[in-house]
Amino acid sequence: MNSHKATTVETTSPAKTRLEPLEERPLYPLSRSSRTEACALYWMPVYSNPLEWREKQWLMAFFDELHKVLVEKHKLRQESFLQMKTAAPMGVPKELLHENQMKLIPIMGLGLKPGAKLPPIPTEEDLKPVIDGKKKFIFNDYVADYAMWLMARDERWKRSLFLGFGGYTMLYLLPDPKTVPPPIPDYPGIRSMPFFAENNVDGMWEITHLLNDDFCPRSKAVFGTNTDEQSNFDGTAFIIPLLGAQDFLQAKSQEIEAWFTVFDVFIQESPQDNGILIASKFDLDEVLTSILKTLREKEIEHPYLKERPEEHAD
Repeated sequence: MNSHKATTVETTSPAKTRLEPLEERPLYPLSRSSRTEACALYWMPVYSNPLEWREKQWLMAFFDELHKVLVEKHKLRQESFLQMKTAAPMGVPKELLHENQMKLIPIMGLGLKPGAKLPPIPTEEDLKPVIDGKKKFIFNDYVADYAMWLMARDERWKRSLFLGFGGYTMLYLLPDPKTVPPPIPDYPGIRSMPFFAENNVDGMWEITHLLNDDFCPRSKAVFGTNTDEQSNFDGTAFIIPLLGAQDFLQAKSQEIEAWFTVFDVFIQESPQDNGILIASKFDLDEVLTSILKTLREKEIEHPYLKERPEEHAD
């Protein structure tokens, strides 16, 4: 995501697209892959890392509209995840996480690339070159790709904090009845107590029941096939996949179909693709076209897309 380059998601009829004027490309600046029929796969370019302020405002407006459609029309709920390696180094993401962790309520799980295994615990022999100063200690070589499920219910607030640093994931899935908490007893005067006035007690009550979600065991069953013999797997709350465009394009249809038993819509920042991937079990062409049209009508302009760059034509 540091500098833009041609996407790895192949678009439909590139020769024709190259000749079409911008107004006849309703999905622009998104591209849809023509190489997988197992899901609808889209790529959104990202031009800076971290996101430049104006670019982030455009993406926030775009995802505001998409979130509204997925929640109100498709009756999905959204869950947000932050890759730990994004927040572990010193910098803005780490500061934001520490400043807001009481409200975010992060729960630790795993992020795994397809076919990947957890890195082994380093032995004394492995660390000796580091201790002797002969080798630089590289944090990522010894630590798994842990991910934090941000349990706070304020979707837009979480997105405003962490979108744009290269490690944010948004999953949309059907509500699970097991996560619906029983009502808080309505004893006389209970809601007039200071604690209720000072805190979102209903939200806190909802969060306590989220870990009952089938998402947790289902995600481990689908994405943890290479980790089930490792000692710390049973204690893992959930697993989210870390997917690039090539993972979708190289996977078999049945593999992708299994992925979409865990979620219905997958949105993940993908630094290796210089953009954001949007994958859905149902077609989103009409929805995305409508959203992009709405943004143009509201004169919400992307700072880098006022004119079509030639490199986007493919």
